[in-house]
Amino acid sequence: MRLRLTIALVIQIIAILFSLRGWVDALQGGIAVLIVLLLTVAARLVGRVAIPKLTWISLTAAIVCSIATVSLLVYSYDPMASDSQFADSPFSSTISGLNIAFRVTAVAVIAGTVFYAVRILDERKKSARS
Repeated sequence: MRLRLTIALVIQIIAILFSLRGWVDALQGGIAVLIVLLLTVAARLVGRVAIPKLTWISLTAAIVCSIATVSLLVYSYDPMASDSQFADSPFSSTISGLNIAFRVTAVAVIAGTVFYAVRILDERKKSARS
């Protein structure tokens, strides 16, 4: 059991490193958050430690914000327009708001992944005492 929890902790530490990459922007950060989600699920399957609400809610919110931001950017992009097309776009304030929301959720993802790693570490310590 201790070996399983150690492997889960290592996986979750790797997830923490990817969550730090999530701060970049909605596209690259969204991909990093998706990788964090996959690694966190892998840590859950290996370690059998329940994922805290902070972790899974922040991951879900970050993925939704990322998809919404990138979708709106793709929708409002016009390849024939000039470089200042987003300054004149009616969606620019919404895109800015979604980008800010994504950055807030990216910070929550960092906190959630660290919190889950601490929870795995606590379970590992409990198993060592038994």
